[in-house]
Amino acid sequence: MSKQTEQQIAEYLKAHPDFIVNNPDVLAGLELHQQTEAATSLVHIQQRQLREHNTLLKNKIATLIEQAKENELIYRLFSECHRQLWSNYDFNTLASNLRNIICMSPTINECKLVRYDSAFEGLVEHRLSDSNHYLGRVNQQERDLLFNDDTQSTALYLIGEPTNPYAILAFGSHDENHFEPSQDNLFVLDFVRSLQIRLLELA
Repeated sequence: MSKQTEQQIAEYLKAHPDFIVNNPDVLAGLELHQQTEAATSLVHIQQRQLREHNTLLKNKIATLIEQAKENELIYRLFSECHRQLWSNYDFNTLASNLRNIICMSPTINECKLVRYDSAFEGLVEHRLSDSNHYLGRVNQQERDLLFNDDTQSTALYLIGEPTNPYAILAFGSHDENHFEPSQDNLFVLDFVRSLQIRLLELA
């Protein structure tokens, strides 16, 4: 590198003292060989950035582990629910057994399988007419139809079609963020399809 180029870089850095902070990838790639005061300062910045990066990675890994554990639990619970479909021969017994299984999850405090009646017309129209399922919060009137007052987030699944509903499968959680629209519910939707087939057979 020519002296002129070095001087231009030095002048730029002096004129833009936040450049290194705003471009951490540049700092991460520097190899500092001389322990001058400036170099020592940059080393400290590099160390701080590495610590922050490691903390971020640890948090991401911890989140992934928790998600994996939750997915494993959901898989086991709904595998057992699938088995219950073919070992129960009436609606009420099936509903009771599903509640006992699903509520084994520490994050789900309520599970209800209820036959559709006209009291649920507004709920179906408001929450279930587009996709046959809804994850998120409900208003007080909707909560009163299915859940206790301490339920903060819900998952609702329509059995049948909005024009010809047969039943509603509903889960409730104390955690207001447990059920949310962006949540992956592949296991549940697969079970709901099987549940619908079974309930039509039992009807």
